[in-house]
Amino acid sequence: MKIRKIYKRKQLTIILLILLCSISFVIIFGRYVTNTINNFFLRSKEFYFYSDKLSEENSVYQVDNWSGVDDYLITINMNSRENNIEAATYDIGYDISYTYSDNVICNVSKTKGTIYADTNSDFFNIIITPNTQLSTGDKVTVEVEVNSTAPYKKTLKGKFTLVVGEEKLSYQITDKARNPYMLLSMTNTLTYYNVREAFGSYNIGDKIDIDTYLSLTDDEKRKCYSAIATISFDPKKVLVDITNSTYIDSYDIQTTIIDGKTYINGFTIEIDAISSKEIRFYKVDVNKDYTYPNNDNKSVVTVSSQ
Repeated sequence: MKIRKIYKRKQLTIILLILLCSISFVIIFGRYVTNTINNFFLRSKEFYFYSDKLSEENSVYQVDNWSGVDDYLITINMNSRENNIEAATYDIGYDISYTYSDNVICNVSKTKGTIYADTNSDFFNIIITPNTQLSTGDKVTVEVEVNSTAPYKKTLKGKFTLVVGEEKLSYQITDKARNPYMLLSMTNTLTYYNVREAFGSYNIGDKIDIDTYLSLTDDEKRKCYSAIATISFDPKKVLVDITNSTYIDSYDIQTTIIDGKTYINGFTIEIDAISSKEIRFYKVDVNKDYTYPNNDNKSVVTVSSQ
């Protein structure tokens, strides 16, 4: 009898586990189906509501080696384009909400926005300011949510984590499979400039703080630099957007010949202290996802600094 009772209990336990797994699957699958149907409906109405840093799945970003002293600027670009051809033909309004950890103050340039049909783009800035003394390894977080208000509803989210560390140049790549392009974002957390050409009382190799740098003449500023980034990549995989303002200011452009045609495969840019720059790259294979950092810790673009 005892053996039979134990056997029945095991059977009941197995049945309960199967039921719980089935219920979880139904809930997850139901959400997937609901989202798929909703997105299909929105596309059929030419309602395109996207962002370079926010998504329906709640994008997660981490910036290492933040100084923990100076303000950190995040620019979030919004758009109403499905691709280079399809775009919304009407204005799309949206509301912005956000939360943040108690060790910073967070200011957003606006709480409402509109993606106008004539440009199909808009943006807003988030400025993160520490309100207490932070040490190496400390983290701050900001979560952003954007909700379209008209004519249809859609929510995009993102979580940003800043980690205090050593000052240096870092980079990340934002991408997703089937996106025609990826975005390379470089952040310089250095709080000073280096003198590369002597002037006044400054010699080559001297360091100048930001306030001093800002007081220099334009000619003197050109004799200084904060971070120099050398970018290299395989044009068989990605092609740089040569209309991008960051690329236009580049130098030491490297090229290679593929099937008799000349392609850019490297260049150098300068990034001011405590600032960021972004460059768009078009993907040869749109089905690839070149997000970086990733599990393999491999990047389709190499960024080295000095």
